[in-house]
Amino acid sequence: AVLASVSGAPVRLEQPLRVAHWGEREVIGGATVDERAEVALLTRNITIQGDSASLATGIGAHVMVMQGAQAHVEGVTFSRVGQKARLARYPMHWHLVGAADGQYFRRNSVWKSFNRCLTIHGTDNVLVDGNVCHDHIGHGYFLEDGAETGNQFLGNLGLTGRQPATGEAVLPSDSRPATFWITNPDNTYRGNHAAGSRGFGFWYALPSAPTGLSTGRPALPRRTPLREFRDNVAHSNRSAGLNVDDGPRADGTTETANFSPRTDPASDTPPVIADFTGFRGWKHSGRAVWLRGSHLRLTNAVLSDNAIGATFAASETFVQNSVFIGESANRGAGLAAGTPFRGYEFYDGRVGAENVKFVNYTATGSIPSSALGYNRRNAFPLSPTNFARGLEFQNANELYLEQPQADKDGDKAAVFFDSTGTVTGAAGNFVLANVPFMLGSDCTQRAAWNSWVCTGRRVRLGVRNNSTEPVAPLTLRRDDAVGLALAGVPDSRTSAYATAIPGRKYSVEWGTGVPPRPRIHLDRSREGEWVQVAFPWSNANVNVIRDYNTSRPIAAAVSLAELEASTGDRYFHDAGAGVMHL
Repeated sequence: AVLASVSGAPVRLEQPLRVAHWGEREVIGGATVDERAEVALLTRNITIQGDSASLATGIGAHVMVMQGAQAHVEGVTFSRVGQKARLARYPMHWHLVGAADGQYFRRNSVWKSFNRCLTIHGTDNVLVDGNVCHDHIGHGYFLEDGAETGNQFLGNLGLTGRQPATGEAVLPSDSRPATFWITNPDNTYRGNHAAGSRGFGFWYALPSAPTGLSTGRPALPRRTPLREFRDNVAHSNRSAGLNVDDGPRADGTTETANFSPRTDPASDTPPVIADFTGFRGWKHSGRAVWLRGSHLRLTNAVLSDNAIGATFAASETFVQNSVFIGESANRGAGLAAGTPFRGYEFYDGRVGAENVKFVNYTATGSIPSSALGYNRRNAFPLSPTNFARGLEFQNANELYLEQPQADKDGDKAAVFFDSTGTVTGAAGNFVLANVPFMLGSDCTQRAAWNSWVCTGRRVRLGVRNNSTEPVAPLTLRRDDAVGLALAGVPDSRTSAYATAIPGRKYSVEWGTGVPPRPRIHLDRSREGEWVQVAFPWSNANVNVIRDYNTSRPIAAAVSLAELEASTGDRYFHDAGAGVMHL
């Protein structure tokens, strides 16, 4: 848009805008919901741009700051910049400078870029403040190798990150462009906006160790404490607004990456909390937030008008003191018909929601919208200690758990602990999916949730193989003959897990033959809790180890009665029947 005139606050444009833009703020559930369109100034006093052929060739201007140089860049328009598919040819680029204290890039606009907006490579302590990055191919604000630290990104705006054409990506990950690509958590991101990317808003893409020209540097990004991520905004992105996962390998491809910061990243020291605070995410057709790792926090967030608010593939990771809003006045069209809205999804564990308010989760679709749910179509193990604490619901369906799919063991194990009773009405209840194997006489059905509320604790029962042979498919059968068919953990099938009732007897029925070295696990249990497990075992050569980590053998009982009278420090092998009892 071109400005015709400005008179105080009113601004007149030469032509009307082509599409509608939301211009109101709302207060919902006590939180200010601000989904107004960002307005950015693209014209600055100084211009650096590619020549007239740039738009056709994709070969634009670029600026590189080398070691020994000083760069203080302010009030500049960079347009028709960067060079398609060319490494180190970015609009603005600090290249292996090392310590760059006092250098800055502020109040500039970078637009129509053929390759990123700003790259900081092997350089520390640059100030990036109040800039605009618009209409760029691949990642926008870019930390390159994972060795860069101490840089500050303050109040920057990124709009419209585009996917490169086939053969024009600098990195494979550019096909999912992130407005902010962050390879080391020891940097500051405060008050930035990321909108309209064909990939992610903020992507913490942490390598296990620095890559590229920084290979061999001692940094360990996946174990490095988070310096600061505060009051940032992401909206209208194709993928998550905040994604902490998928770190780069040395070859530029990405892999699943756990962010688990430690006091000393180089040693087995205590964990450090990484707090992503004050984040606002809205209008994502997928998730607003996805976190993978341990000891992470999402605090003081406002997430509105997203298909899914937040999911954590993590442990000891919680959302706290936040507001989730299914539909604001700016809901409008955008999601496919029948798409359910979900606020917070449990997954993996231990994860939980604490002091969180959920508003306007009532829409109907293929399944009911709900404030709480579990990650859908999940095949991976879950923790029965996942929890909800101090939740509040306004005009919101509290919960809905879909009917489990046959090949998704995680669906069949879905459970969470209602610590304070704000979901079920009584503190200490457990909420379980509609799976008879997990249910007992302590359970009451909640049909509207497709779930059950149970008063007794639940534990995790696992069957694994200490070799490469698969253990699944298998069936676990409870002492009252209720069975559960398990497909096993995907890609390996050497382990399978279920949620079980402590104090009960179970048997294992293998569909592919008894594995040569089976392992039975009882997880998330308390002192005094037990299960008794039987499985086929005809081999006379028996060596039973109670604790795999210490390889502590246990003695044989002479009868099943002796086993049942023990504290679990015995096993009984019924050689005649060919059954092992633990």
